[in-house]
Parts: sequence; C-alpha cells; structure tokens
Amino acid sequence: MGSDKTQGTQRDARPAHRVGAALRAGPGPVSPPASEGTGPTRCQLSEVLHLLGRNHILSILGSFRQGGPKRFVELQRELRLSPNTLSARLRDLVDAGLLTRTTFNEIPPRVDYEPTAKALELFSIFDALGTWASRHDLRPEIRPPLPR
Repeated sequence: MGSDKTQGTQRDARPAHRVGAALRAGPGPVSPPASEGTGPTRCQLSEVLHLLGRNHILSILGSFRQGGPKRFVELQRELRLSPNTLSARLRDLVDAGLLTRTTFNEIPPRVDYEPTAKALELFSIFDALGTWASRHDLRPEIRPPLPR
C-alpha cells in the first residue's frame, strides 16, 4: 500500500528571509561551480531575481536612488510600510550587501541605511533595463475582434 502523504516540491533549506545572505556569501553547495568568465550560475541569477521580486524591495531600493543615508522613520514615512515589513525587507537588503546599516548610540535610537557600491552598480543595471523596456512593449497585443 502507498503512503497517504503527498510529496510537495522540495525547497531550498535556507529560510526565505536569509536569501540575501546567500547572495553575499556566493553559491551554496547546491549550485554547480560557474566556469570562470561565464557569468553567474543559473542558481545565482535565480536568487537575485527572487530577492528583487519580493514585495517592496524595488520600492525601497528606488528610494535610495538619490544616494545618501536615510533613517528608518524617513523610509517608513516615504514608503508607507508597516514597521515589521520595512524592517524585514531592510534586513534582506543588508544581508545581501546592498545596504549598510549604521546604529547610533542616541536616545531615541537612530538607525541609518545607505546604499553600498553593489547597490549603486545595480542601479545602473536598472537604468539599462528601463531603457530596454522603453524600446520593447511587453504588454499583450490587443487584437481586433474577428469578423462574424
């Protein structure tokens, strides 16, 4: 007799909020080694896209386009996100090495976030992607109805 349990898809053993740490640390043991000079492995690209696809990540990164540090409360006011959501996404970006977090020993506590060189490089990729998107409309074509 077979088992009554259904087998789901196997997922990465890392918790979802720690995917960013994997980006900074490089490929895990599951990833095949990349040949030198061939670019990122499929797994690395998947992890980058997974991080960037998480809710609010692109909005948070976009708020740093002008550069310079931003305080947590400033980001919260600008993006209108709950403190828990903003905190989790900022942690993901810090773990990925895209933001630095500086804590000041003040009362009330002050925490500043600032984009790293890695994030600034990513912004130029976003600019190139935006240029590409402006030349290529990805919306489905609207076809006229067939004559009856």
